Amino acid sequence: MTSLFARRLTRAAMAATVLTALACRASAPASATSGRTTPPNARGANAAPMLVSTAWVAEHAADRDLVILHVGTKAQYDSSHVAGSRHVSLDDIALPQQPGSLTLQMAGTEQLTAWAVRNGIGDGTRVIVVPHDLNLQSATRVFFTLSYLGAGDRTSLMDGGFQAWKGEQRAVSSSAPAAAPSVTFTPRVRPELIALVGQVETATQDKSRHIVDARLTRFYNGDGGGYPRPGHIPTAVNIPLSSVSVNGFFRPRAELEALFMAQQVDRSKPVITYCHIGQQATLLWFVATLLQRDARMYDGSFQEWSGSTRPIVAPGGK
Repeated sequence: MTSLFARRLTRAAMAATVLTALACRASAPASATSGRTTPPNARGANAAPMLVSTAWVAEHAADRDLVILHVGTKAQYDSSHVAGSRHVSLDDIALPQQPGSLTLQMAGTEQLTAWAVRNGIGDGTRVIVVPHDLNLQSATRVFFTLSYLGAGDRTSLMDGGFQAWKGEQRAVSSSAPAAAPSVTFTPRVRPELIALVGQVETATQDKSRHIVDARLTRFYNGDGGGYPRPGHIPTAVNIPLSSVSVNGFFRPRAELEALFMAQQVDRSKPVITYCHIGQQATLLWFVATLLQRDARMYDGSFQEWSGSTRPIVAPGGK
């Protein structure tokens, strides 16, 4: 009898313990149970795909709320572009260059909002970004800028770019479309997408983030680069921008994942991408986002870092 009572008492105590634990867990804040916050580059459940095909663009080109942005030089645009697209250069979305200042820095909200409105990008507009040539980093800089403005979930990049479009003999033009209709654009700026130099410096010390150098390997190794000190940021790994695409098309996701994992850039901690001036870095940021990594882009990049007294890994590993 005593033994039976003891067993029942033990079971009751265990049940009470389990119920208490469940109650405590239920009452705990979400951050305490998950231990994670939403990455700044996370796309919403109803976000447009980051990449669309030329066929998709051809099918939807006449949609009322669609704007196609053709990214390249004015001469390239004037020679031929996706019919109905509007020209974008990186000067449109960067701070005006001043002597001694950093190159291609993110423009202010007023300048960017005026640019969006001028191109007919409103609060409900679907945006397609088209690279003119096989150099995708200018187009991903535009994509990144729209994400910074809070319009990233409505923005896609046309895989294969204008070269694929033209090769498929789809509609092209050498004339600019009529002025865009009047729209309202409400910026929802995401400054957390941009990593600051202090955050990068901290990451080199506590290794709390993956740092990815998007430059060609020779620059990572310190062979030139045009900056005061050649080399790379300490703890950075190199995933060259040239490795993520073939003939203007992004590699399959499995191959992109393999490129990241080969450098041990897993999902265990956030990613910071950098390059020379914050252009090529947006291409690796784009890929990191595509692979659902928590990612930010260091806008000052190696131009800012090498121009300071912060440590670098110089040629020869010194």
